[in-house]
Amino acid sequence: MKSFSKAICVASAVLCLNLSALAQDISLKMRDVTIKEAIAQIKKTTGYSFVFSSIDLNTQKRVNLSLKDATIEEAMKQLLQGQEGVGYEIKNKKIVIKRLTVKQAGNTVKVKGHVVDTLGEPVVGATVKEVGTTNGTITNVDGNFSLEATVNNQLEISYMGYQTLAVKAQGGEILAITLKEDTEMLDEVVVIGFGTQKKADLTGAVSTIKVDEVLGDRPVTNLSSALQGTMPGLQISTPNSSPGASPNLNIRGINSINGGSPLVLVDNMPMDINMVNPADIESVNVLKDAAASAIYGAKAAFGVILITTKQGKKGEKIKLNYSGNFAFSKPNNLPKVASPYDLVMGLQNAGQTAEASLGTDVETWLKLLEEYNTNPSLYPGGEYVDRAGSRYYLAGHDRVKDMMDNFGFQQTHNLSISGASDKTSYRISLGILNEDGILYSDKDTYKRYNISSLVSTDVTPWLKVQADFKYADANNQWIDGSVRSGLWGNAMTSPSYFPLEGEVVDGVYYPQETPRTAIEYGEPVVRKNRNLRTMGRAIFSIVEGLTLTAEYAFLYENTLKTDYDKLFKCHTPVGEVRPNMDKSKYQQDKNSAVTHALNVFANYDKTFGKHALNLMAGYNQEDYSEEKSWIKRLDMINGELPSIGQGTGELTAGDGFSEHSTRSLFYRVNYTFGDKYLIGTNGRYDGSSKFPKNSRFGFFPSLSLGWRISSEPFMQWADKYLSNLKFRFTLGEIGNQAIEAYAFIPAMDAYDSKWLVNNGLVTSLKAPALVSPSFTWETVRTYNYGVDLGLFSQKLDLSFDYYVRNTMDMLAPGMELPSALGASAPKENAADLQTKGWELAINWNDRIGDVSYHLGLNLYDSRTHITKFDNEVGLIFDKDKKVINRIGKEMGEIWGYETDRFYTEDDFDTNGKVKPGIPVVEGVIPKPGDVLYVDQDGNGIINNGLNTTGNPGDLKIIGSNTKRFQYGISAGADYKGVSLSVFFQGIGKRDLWRNNELVFPYHSEFSTMFTHQLDYWTPENTDAFYPRLYERAGGNTGANRNIQTRYLLNGAYCRLKNITVSYTLPIQWYKRFNVERVNVFFSGEDLWTHYNTPKGIEPDMDPLGGGWGYPTMQKMSFGINVTL
Repeated sequence: MKSFSKAICVASAVLCLNLSALAQDISLKMRDVTIKEAIAQIKKTTGYSFVFSSIDLNTQKRVNLSLKDATIEEAMKQLLQGQEGVGYEIKNKKIVIKRLTVKQAGNTVKVKGHVVDTLGEPVVGATVKEVGTTNGTITNVDGNFSLEATVNNQLEISYMGYQTLAVKAQGGEILAITLKEDTEMLDEVVVIGFGTQKKADLTGAVSTIKVDEVLGDRPVTNLSSALQGTMPGLQISTPNSSPGASPNLNIRGINSINGGSPLVLVDNMPMDINMVNPADIESVNVLKDAAASAIYGAKAAFGVILITTKQGKKGEKIKLNYSGNFAFSKPNNLPKVASPYDLVMGLQNAGQTAEASLGTDVETWLKLLEEYNTNPSLYPGGEYVDRAGSRYYLAGHDRVKDMMDNFGFQQTHNLSISGASDKTSYRISLGILNEDGILYSDKDTYKRYNISSLVSTDVTPWLKVQADFKYADANNQWIDGSVRSGLWGNAMTSPSYFPLEGEVVDGVYYPQETPRTAIEYGEPVVRKNRNLRTMGRAIFSIVEGLTLTAEYAFLYENTLKTDYDKLFKCHTPVGEVRPNMDKSKYQQDKNSAVTHALNVFANYDKTFGKHALNLMAGYNQEDYSEEKSWIKRLDMINGELPSIGQGTGELTAGDGFSEHSTRSLFYRVNYTFGDKYLIGTNGRYDGSSKFPKNSRFGFFPSLSLGWRISSEPFMQWADKYLSNLKFRFTLGEIGNQAIEAYAFIPAMDAYDSKWLVNNGLVTSLKAPALVSPSFTWETVRTYNYGVDLGLFSQKLDLSFDYYVRNTMDMLAPGMELPSALGASAPKENAADLQTKGWELAINWNDRIGDVSYHLGLNLYDSRTHITKFDNEVGLIFDKDKKVINRIGKEMGEIWGYETDRFYTEDDFDTNGKVKPGIPVVEGVIPKPGDVLYVDQDGNGIINNGLNTTGNPGDLKIIGSNTKRFQYGISAGADYKGVSLSVFFQGIGKRDLWRNNELVFPYHSEFSTMFTHQLDYWTPENTDAFYPRLYERAGGNTGANRNIQTRYLLNGAYCRLKNITVSYTLPIQWYKRFNVERVNVFFSGEDLWTHYNTPKGIEPDMDPLGGGWGYPTMQKMSFGINVTL
């Protein structure tokens, strides 16, 4: 009996165990794995075995599993989601997966249902599908559906952003179905310093973009251009739009009076952002506050841009991708020179009797122009020569248009191959870019070739090694000078009556001295860049949750610049033949730099109960060395074969060497409790050779706190619409080493003296520079307050940050020294500044039926003030009229006079003297039509007082050139393979002061006027915009052009940055050719801009001559993207 009882107990126990195993709950979370890998894990977790045919099931398809206390049926639904016509059945502990056929009408029933979300709102466009078949439908605008389906078969209801739900197919009553939100978006992983972190657990200020989403099919040549306006706090400005131009990067405004730029890392190692092929990039993460970027230490004071490149994925079949983009461009916003008649009338109104360069009589000229404009055939050549030989040019010409081609052309080709086996993955890519600018001929071009490869292999279960190779070869050329006053200056100062065509003199043809001639006959500046980076990485999986990573990178950068000023003869408008310059010149500049970077760090992740812990610690070492040299020779013997050895003129040369190193220890600790309470700290102990021996090391820590209040029990009332609500706070410090490598050494520079020995100049040494023996790191301390909000199943995603950043101990002259000392004051840690700013990002993603769409806005602003500086008297301007730093100064502020009006006849007595009470500019005798300024101090004299904030005279702060309220607006939609995206970018507020040819008419004696400058004061036009003109730009011209409110430019603008339409061709068109995807697209870049500045002036452009430079280009492109 005892034996029987024992046998019953054993049998019962075995039965219970089997039943328990069959009914066990499954908790499993896997992201971006193949079905094959997922099946193996389910088998390991549950004990079920699987039977299937590779013909029926695509085991290489990548899936996500998110199971918590789930049944095996729920696991199978997630596993097979998206596998058309594939079903399964379970027998005992065996799961059979097989392809199903579409069930024919037979034992079917019409199923009707109403689908709503947790708020009771209809879900429009939800997919309703009969499991194991291709039978399905979608909900209508009221959330209703009707579908013929097999009785009792499973219906699967799914919609983006919601959890998939299954119901049985039954007739009769209308099914009431409620879909719950899917918060998987909060599980998105973000790349941070030396690791990754779930987006939901972030406490620092980090912005992330997927490059394919912002780059798409746009005709951009570098990543910087693609990123402009895409995320708050990242400021990108392009000084000019010439081929190969490099944009300037800034994160969160001014960090230091000594300048600096963000640290750019490609796959965690340094590399030039403009030499990376945008098509190779997966994502970009921008670390903006100290808590996020402090882990990178000394070079991260201005923020960090982390670039992650694409790589092969395990289980991925061999994939070949080609994309080609062809773009045509034309210039935007070109200035237009006034007609010859308007120009000569301007000379007459200025009181000028003869043209400055030609000497022609103005009155006679006007009469001739009137005759020519009435009947051009009277003067067939467009000019008249009088008996004295004086030339009167009558025809109008446009030198700006003459120097342009009909259009520019750009082509981009990218080819990549990727794949993987069970243990090894790889991706190899080739990129070719060829851009020909808008200038005449092909001498403004940019060509770049990129080669990239990354191979990753699992050597053992505990060791993964990766090898990364990146090479970029770029050739850039442009025209710089080749005519007197330069290429751009000549275009801006030449009047429209100057001819374009050359002339024959003594049987020889000489081209006219024009910008086009400079391009055609001159030689371009050529710059060749070579950039090579090799990197090796080893990842050791020591125990569960603990990895050790060691990575080393070698970066070699080489630049060779050749500048040849070729000598040739031109015909000038005054009728003479002269060389285009005094001497020919040939110069070579060489620069090479080598960087060795080593990182060794360990990551440990552990979750126990409600606690999640991440620990990271590591060591960094970087060594940088640079060599540069230049050599110049004048007077080439053979103008067609220039070289240093083939010159007869003066030979000059110079060189330089620099090297510096950093050594660092760093750590990070992140702790999460219950997915609600977040705390993190990191720190870095940096040492830099740029500082004196006893001041080289600094420790820079940070602390971050977060609270996901949406996960609190007392917030359950908001679960219907609140997906995420998180508050963040960070505080941290970073050191700044953006100074010269040997600033602490009292160097003595060599120079050629003015005395001779043996008929040669003696080389001597200058006095040693004054240095401080103790200066050290600038310190950047940042406070960041942030909130993240997600609503309606993360359809609406909002993030807001407010920050205060204090840059302390900036290097500046520490004291005022008497000029008799013969040296400037040494730099010391003697200045502070503070920046306050905010950032807002709002995104909406949704779907209506077959249409998915998104809207996005990012907006940000910041202001910076000096809080410490040695300028006790508060000087405003230095001798060069630049605003001096002082306590309280706002960076970017513009000091000037407040414009009242123009002087009128009523302001003068009968003797022509100014009446009492009417102020005048100091030292100036005004006339009607001159600018009258507001007398701020009431003393009747307009001046700058003592040039101090205590006594500024009549000066006041009239504006700021800081870019305020920068924004980006994006929108897009997808419908059955057709995609449309639109992107706007701009600046909401900015003031600009410019004093050049494009702003003021007849800016100088040998200048001109443009069509937008014709509204100037005359006795008949007293309500004009511009003041009166003076003969040869003399008289009171300078006083009328003082910095003032009337001619302060509005630098705000709104630009249609891009619009793209693409179409993915139906797969049945090309599937038989083993083609996976074909996409064609049309894209426009910089198609429209609303400016407030005069024609030709672009707020972001740095003038190259006469106030003008290479214009913004409007690009139209088309292309194709094919995946095999």
